[in-house]
Amino acid sequence: MQIALSTFFDKLRFYVFSWNRFANEQAAYEYWLRRVNCCVEAEQAYGLEVVYRMHYSDVIERPKSAMHALLDFPGEPYSAQCLEPLVQRINSANVPVDFNPSDPSTNLTTVEQARQLSDKLRSSPQQGRASLKLAEKLEAEFNQRVEYFGGLGTKYSEAQKLIAKLQKEFALLNASPAGGRG
Repeated sequence: MQIALSTFFDKLRFYVFSWNRFANEQAAYEYWLRRVNCCVEAEQAYGLEVVYRMHYSDVIERPKSAMHALLDFPGEPYSAQCLEPLVQRINSANVPVDFNPSDPSTNLTTVEQARQLSDKLRSSPQQGRASLKLAEKLEAEFNQRVEYFGGLGTKYSEAQKLIAKLQKEFALLNASPAGGRG
């Protein structure tokens, strides 16, 4: 398994990208921090043999060379058609006229954490060595999620049966002469 990781942090682009997806700027920053921290953890767990870090700025400034590098990573051939989706920048469209790139209710500590993580990822080389201990931790967490979600169908079915049973009992109580009041 190979993973390509793209990191970017440009507050305006980031916020606009998230405009319709999040309730506010704080939620967008928190989402970004969670996701990027998970990617960093994957990079540390599996190393550069499995995870490829790509910077957003490389995709914007040098799309052809960035795409070549990305496709070389898993050994896929390059095709100029790979650049076609990059023609339209989807994260910079539909900006409202009254757009304010700084929400006063956004926690400045969260903003600073995101900025520091972004700067660190831009300035530091990709993690070279894999961590078996961290990989085992991530795989155990993944297996727990698989087990949880695998059991949801059964739990949902049981809940539906219970709801149907309770609805029948409710209907019987309401249909009684006293209307369920004694």
